[in-house]
Amino acid sequence: MNAPVQSPSDPVGLPTGGAPENRSLGQRLALLKDKNFLTYWISGNISWFGDLFAMIAMPLLIINMTDNDASALGTVMAVSGIPRVVFILMGGVLIDRFSAYKMVMLARILMAVTQLSLAVVAMLGMVEMWMVYVVATVGGTVGAFLFPAQMTLMPSVLEEDDLPSGNALNTTAQQALQSFAPMVVGFLIAFLSGYDIMAAEGHQGDPAQELVAYGYAFLINAGTFVISAFMLSRVVVRPSEPVEQHEDMLSSILTGFQAVWQDAPLRAFIIYIALSQLFMMGNIMVGQPMMATLRVDMYDLPAAAIVGLFGACSGVGAVIGSLVAGFFARPSDAFYGPMMMLIAAFRGATMLALGYFTDLISVLVLYGCFGLFMGYTSVFFMTWMQTRVDISLLGRMMSVMMFAMMGVAPISAAMWGWGIDAGGLESLYYISGIVMMMVAIGGMLSPSIRLMGYSPAYARHVRHERLAAKGKIKHPG
Repeated sequence: MNAPVQSPSDPVGLPTGGAPENRSLGQRLALLKDKNFLTYWISGNISWFGDLFAMIAMPLLIINMTDNDASALGTVMAVSGIPRVVFILMGGVLIDRFSAYKMVMLARILMAVTQLSLAVVAMLGMVEMWMVYVVATVGGTVGAFLFPAQMTLMPSVLEEDDLPSGNALNTTAQQALQSFAPMVVGFLIAFLSGYDIMAAEGHQGDPAQELVAYGYAFLINAGTFVISAFMLSRVVVRPSEPVEQHEDMLSSILTGFQAVWQDAPLRAFIIYIALSQLFMMGNIMVGQPMMATLRVDMYDLPAAAIVGLFGACSGVGAVIGSLVAGFFARPSDAFYGPMMMLIAAFRGATMLALGYFTDLISVLVLYGCFGLFMGYTSVFFMTWMQTRVDISLLGRMMSVMMFAMMGVAPISAAMWGWGIDAGGLESLYYISGIVMMMVAIGGMLSPSIRLMGYSPAYARHVRHERLAAKGKIKHPG
């Protein structure tokens, strides 16, 4: 990895861990003239577009088959998360040992086969819950290798100085798709399900026809996986130095954990991710589709269309947030960590508001705010990880981070599903919002979080000075 830039504000002359210097908007957009990056960029966005079909169709399929059982939805989502937890660390080792590029290619092909199988049984009216569980398990297993591989691939396509622009373009394009595609997908599924949107009783549909509509959604997703894999095959990537082959799998995994543990800001932020995702991820997997289903009569729209509107508003907010983060504003090194926690507190406040406000306009505005905060932080976080970690360890480090996220996903999904059945939808939003704000306040008070904007070397230096001042270790002087 290239040596970080020296910061004149660094009191001990150690490099900071921030992103490369700011560039003009025109310079950043110039990346799209690079045919290799453009092919990579389009490939990823085609895959993301297809994912939106499955993200809307899968939870609604389960709700359709279980007669609005939130617990069943939470259980299926939990089942899909378990193999990710089990295999994601192994995926990181294999990425570093072989190739993120090959991993993404193979995973997209396997996902295409899985989605095609589900499409066929749904369209033929033969789908059963055990099949859904099988697809969820297979998809979770493949995702354990696909997600960290996709996050690790960009540094093999771009130079380090171009990573902030590349991440911003990637995130902005995905969120731009999400700003309109979910609404289009939701209304398309509603139309294919036999709903008459304009009729007074348009939200009454045929459950059997709904299954066929969900099958079309899975079929489209399968096709986008095939197209994106073909386009990715045309991308030229730089080979990375392979990990020593004599190191066994367990030792390689432990190396990744040790690298995280030795970097205090990274360690603290991954702990924050795990805590926040425990209370936030269930909202996306269970909360949103259940809210749409339970409020069909209130909003006088079919559930698929409501979920599409939620996603569209989140996407609009995320586009704005990622554009601001990638092209216009970056916090100073000293404010980097506190800024992340401040936005986390805003996310918690948004969750509280989602529990209080129930009218459609207010909910859509709140989801727009939620997307704004996510889009802003995601660009910074991805660039921070990619520039902070040596590329020979990046796959394992990304896997540790994804392990923290995915490890709590099954718990979060089950908690939201069972909690909605037991205490109601609004209570889950209240609880999650309060806990999220408490986590954010704790992060602001963490010395390690406050050092996120600085390099690992500088963070170690500050920690050493702090311990020396407390008399826990000897001062080097």
